[in-house]
Parts: sequence; C-alpha cells; structure tokens
Amino acid sequence: MFFRFSFAVILIVLLSLVGIAVEKQNLECRREMSRQHYRMDVLKDQHARLRLRSQKLAAIDRLVETIEQKGSQLKQPEKAPVVRPQDDDEPRRAPLLFWNKPLLDPRLNDRG
Repeated sequence: MFFRFSFAVILIVLLSLVGIAVEKQNLECRREMSRQHYRMDVLKDQHARLRLRSQKLAAIDRLVETIEQKGSQLKQPEKAPVVRPQDDDEPRRAPLLFWNKPLLDPRLNDRG
C-alpha cells in the first residue's frame, strides 16, 4: 500500500514538473515573439523616416537651391524653352515618387 501511495505522489510531482517545463517554454516563445514585434515596429519607423529623408534629399527643389547657392561649384545647364498653359500659375514640381499615395494595381479593379 505504501508503494502505491508513493508511486502516485511521484507521478503527480512528475506531471506537475512537466507542466511547469511546458509553461516555461511557452512563456519563452511568447517573449521572443514580443521582441520580434518590437523590432519590426522599430524597423518600420526607421524605414519611414529614411524614406522621408531620401524623398526630401532627392527633391528637385533642393537640387536647384544647391545649384543656385553662392560658392557652389555646380552650374545650371542651359534649358530648352518650356511651353506651359497660360492658366497654370503654380510652378511645376517633381513627383513625390508615389510614396504619399501608392499606385492602384489595375489587376485589382473589378472586371464586371
């Protein structure tokens, strides 16, 4: 009778140790997933900042300002005459490389 009781106690202890080990592994996996999500958020923020910075640095307005600065070794090339409509009072600017609004994919349109 003593052996049955001791075997039952040992079995219960072993099952609880296995349960603790499984919970510990589960918590470690959740912690790693949480770290990965945090890293992904940091990388997305960094990507957005770098994309914005590259857009600002690549803007033609900035390049023209750099060319026109005093002491700059760059010279403005000769321009061909540009024909513009008379009702266009606003100067033309470079496209924003479609970063503000992505292009629509024609394959996604309804073909009804």
